Amino acid sequence: MGLFRRAARPTDGSDVPHPHTPGDERRSVRVEPLNAAEIVWAAQHREIITGLCSGTVDTQTLGDLFDRVQAIWLQSDDRTDPESLVHAFGVSVGDLVAQRVPGLVWGSAHDDGAPELVLTHPEHDIVVFPLAAVAASWGEAPVGWVADYVHEASGGALAILAGERQAH
Repeated sequence: MGLFRRAARPTDGSDVPHPHTPGDERRSVRVEPLNAAEIVWAAQHREIITGLCSGTVDTQTLGDLFDRVQAIWLQSDDRTDPESLVHAFGVSVGDLVAQRVPGLVWGSAHDDGAPELVLTHPEHDIVVFPLAAVAASWGEAPVGWVADYVHEASGGALAILAGERQAH
């Protein structure tokens, strides 16, 4: 469910192992700061959720909205492509994880495919994929999934960071 793992971050700018495929080290990804278009894209998707949550986006409010929207989507006879919903919820879920983990920032992961927004830490070897987590769970996520994901992803990231601090 977490879709994140510790990933070695080389200092020479070379590729980082891709967190989606822990057993397949042949695929790689590099994480870069968001470019201007990605910053705007994230802000637009964040604004969708902020509007639907009446300006207050916390774990409970976002989780309740996610559960309602997913249920409505599942009950629809004419299901639209959920991509924009997945992106909007993914950005907001990522924001909640970043609020709980000091130093996590948005970045852009690049591999063989299209760039993907991720959370990363500028000084530690960690990459979190909240948009991919929402995409993988959409249509099958149990009620309460958002709170569970935020708890698991932030807890896992904090544990990795605490382990790195103890190692130094």
